[in-house]
Amino acid sequence: MVFYVKTTSWIIIPLVLGLIFGNYVSNSTGSQTLFFISIMIGFGITCFGIYKEIKEYKKSLLPEADQPKDENKQNGK
Repeated sequence: MVFYVKTTSWIIIPLVLGLIFGNYVSNSTGSQTLFFISIMIGFGITCFGIYKEIKEYKKSLLPEADQPKDENKQNGK
């Protein structure tokens, strides 16, 4: 459940903040390019955050993945 909350927050918060900031900058300067750039920065932060959360979730889900698969090969048998 915590994974879903974290992932959803990484989706919503950066994109909404980028949208609000981009709208403010666009209205202040009249430049649609800055609006687009701020949304792309928010999207980049979202992608990075989701990648980080999935990586942590994968580690917690499969802790034995770091261990060798066949212990007999290590013992020389």
